[in-house]
Amino acid sequence: MRNLDADGRERGPELRLTTTSSQSYEADIAPLTDGFAVAWYEKQENGAMRAQLGAWQRDGMLIWRAPIAAGTGPSRNPIVRSFGDALFCAWIEADADKREFVWGGWWALDGTPRGAPVRLGIAGETTWNLNAAIAPSGDAWVVFDAQADTRVEELFAATLADGRATLVRLTADDGIRSKYPDIALADGRGAITWFDERDGNREVYLSAAPASELLRPIGKRARRVTMTPGASIGAYVAENGERIGLAWSDDSSGNYEVFFQPFDVDGDPLEPARQLSNTPTSSMIPAIVPWRDGFALAWDEVERLSDSVGSENTRAEVVFTTVP
Repeated sequence: MRNLDADGRERGPELRLTTTSSQSYEADIAPLTDGFAVAWYEKQENGAMRAQLGAWQRDGMLIWRAPIAAGTGPSRNPIVRSFGDALFCAWIEADADKREFVWGGWWALDGTPRGAPVRLGIAGETTWNLNAAIAPSGDAWVVFDAQADTRVEELFAATLADGRATLVRLTADDGIRSKYPDIALADGRGAITWFDERDGNREVYLSAAPASELLRPIGKRARRVTMTPGASIGAYVAENGERIGLAWSDDSSGNYEVFFQPFDVDGDPLEPARQLSNTPTSSMIPAIVPWRDGFALAWDEVERLSDSVGSENTRAEVVFTTVP
């Protein structure tokens, strides 16, 4: 990780957080008063995976770290959110029969679990993206896609309130994939974004509504955001006051570039989409958070080092910017 000041300038060197012999993947970060928490998973040489959670001081000194799990099966793709004096984590974990489920639970800031983890829903081999938001009430909301009693992947939302989980399917079982949802909550309202293939191409959709309506079927009230010849994927959303910020990647130009568009709280666009990157590398999977009166974004610039089909020989760098 690296600290930035309020204007996005570097405040020091990169800080290495993990030093184990295992591979460390897909870190997620949450701010704490005097530091930060990170969730990630580690993969051993034999392929075994285990989700992890830890807390660090701002200077990168480790405070504590521990595996997070409901049982002894492999676990992966954890996310972390901070709320008051607690941390919420969600992750994917397999049982003894190799069935995968989404789990959630709370931890104290010293790493002590607050109660037993709760199973939130069915996952699967194609569930690679969990996202979450904490409501002002302290209820945790988790969104993900899964092929769970459906023909292909559809969107699901789970809430965890007072130790009890509620799960709903958001998209219709129409045989067309709905993938990689993200969620933002603020002031009694919320927004969910994802990409869908229902129009014959991967396009980004956005649904904004009062929080009480977000857990209803989402398809008919969603706005199609992109209408490009290329694939629009990796959409992420944030709310800042009366504005919703949406960022995604699109490959219509031949390689992926990052785009941004602001919306009002009802999901109506406030201005046309802006292209934020224009590089010979692929600009992938933007993260977005509120920043001052606008938004801060980070993404990967990915360079493929081999032209062979299916090659994963790539190099990537992290890019950061802000938009008003």
